[in-house]
Amino acid sequence: MKIRTFVFTAATAVFAGLLLLGGSANAASGGIKGPPNDGSGQAPPVDFGDLVILYRDDNGVPLLTPQDGDTGLCQQPLASAECVAASPEGCMLGEPETGVYVVPTIQETCAVVDACSSCTEEVDFGRINEARSSDEVFDSQLQDVVFNLATSDCAISLDPAGRMVTGTIPDPSVPDVYTTSAIDSPLQNLAIYRQLILTGSIGITLPADALVTAARGLGAASDKTGEVNVDLVAYLNQTMGLTDEATATILDPKICINVREEVQGAVQLVRKCFLNYGPTRTDGTYEYNRVSNFTALPAPPYIDDSLGSEGYDVPGWFEYLALVPSTSYFQIEQGPIMDAVFPDSPFVGFEGSDIGAFAQAADDTRAVIDYMHNWPVPNADEYATPVPCAARTDIAYDVSIPEQSGLQVPKNIVTGTEGREFIVTVANAGPDPATGTVRVTAVVADGSPAPGPWTYPFTDLAAAQSVAFTQFFTAPTVSEATTITWTADIDAPYDPDDGPLGGNNTATATSSVRLTGGGGGGGRQ
Repeated sequence: MKIRTFVFTAATAVFAGLLLLGGSANAASGGIKGPPNDGSGQAPPVDFGDLVILYRDDNGVPLLTPQDGDTGLCQQPLASAECVAASPEGCMLGEPETGVYVVPTIQETCAVVDACSSCTEEVDFGRINEARSSDEVFDSQLQDVVFNLATSDCAISLDPAGRMVTGTIPDPSVPDVYTTSAIDSPLQNLAIYRQLILTGSIGITLPADALVTAARGLGAASDKTGEVNVDLVAYLNQTMGLTDEATATILDPKICINVREEVQGAVQLVRKCFLNYGPTRTDGTYEYNRVSNFTALPAPPYIDDSLGSEGYDVPGWFEYLALVPSTSYFQIEQGPIMDAVFPDSPFVGFEGSDIGAFAQAADDTRAVIDYMHNWPVPNADEYATPVPCAARTDIAYDVSIPEQSGLQVPKNIVTGTEGREFIVTVANAGPDPATGTVRVTAVVADGSPAPGPWTYPFTDLAAAQSVAFTQFFTAPTVSEATTITWTADIDAPYDPDDGPLGGNNTATATSSVRLTGGGGGGGRQ
């Protein structure tokens, strides 16, 4: 442990934001079986207000009651700790030696016995309620965060919790003056989580494995003082559509079961599917080791060793505020993340696999973020050890077809006429010069042969510059009035939009094709 020489009064520390010194900094166990995971293409929509902790197997799949004709196959809620302590008669089924108690359900309807309804425990989603956002919202948020990552002035780094950090150098002539920022937005972190589970990629090179990054994104999206557990992960996957049987993910093949439950007033069997974190997964079992995870963070390390050797940084160390023993003063301390955040955890050196380990990894990220928020360095710009801004070695730029005038085509043209023209424009927002091609294609609605296609190369297009291409063409010959749909698409290898996200690299426009002239032939849109 290393103590820096800045000392602050309690009042100074509180002013800096330390209003929650008693907040929990320990990670929850995460590997305990939890609430129902109702994820499948045929299951009803998730209602966050009525999701309870269920008895599950190691892969998060609910363990059902035995089937007996048209009864059984019910999900089993776990009894809450309060219920176990009170031991109400007839409301707990289980074996004392296992410590697992379930709340009895009516086997015909699978509803919880009325007298025992208070024994169930709901899952607390907190700000992860944003998982209800539409695909369009997630795609938009993902495009923003990927652009920020890809065009960061600094190489992407990882903070002590594992969040990705970007950097901005306002004046390139003064590279030592910069600001850094971790991706902290719940919605953006959920967007990262969703895309990585779906495809294993967000369109740029990640500083860590896809599932490692996904777990960290989920932890960063959750409430800092809450808990990420198996049940939250399972319900979240369903809510985001990741468990739909027809949806491909990196956690396939899915595990599907038939569950009896009430759907719109009728009790029926519902097929539910669950993501596969276990040994039958295509890429093998998910595994997590807390020690190896946090002894590699932040990355790159930037806290000097306790001997003060210049240029030597210690992996697994971070910086935080701490109370000076037997005083009302605070001091900046530097030391191991593990010792500071997880000293009282029953599983300090947690190792595990399957969905329980994934939930634990996400919750550990949450716990470190919570600690950093509760014990921040006051006036960080002045006192905190600067996060390094390593020179970015990869090429990155954001090229686009401007929304308003990027693809200009005639509004109205007469069949067979010559000398018509369109203009396509490519703009580069930087930071690096851009090289690539833009391709323009045309499709005639009635199936007639279309003009084109055309491909235009651009090379070393500087940041904040644009280039326009003009093309003359002959209108298609048609037998009746129709339309032409024009599409322009950029292919640029170092653009974050040139990948699974789409983005601003494509534009479309429409021309009306007439049999005779009717005015308006020279206008463009």
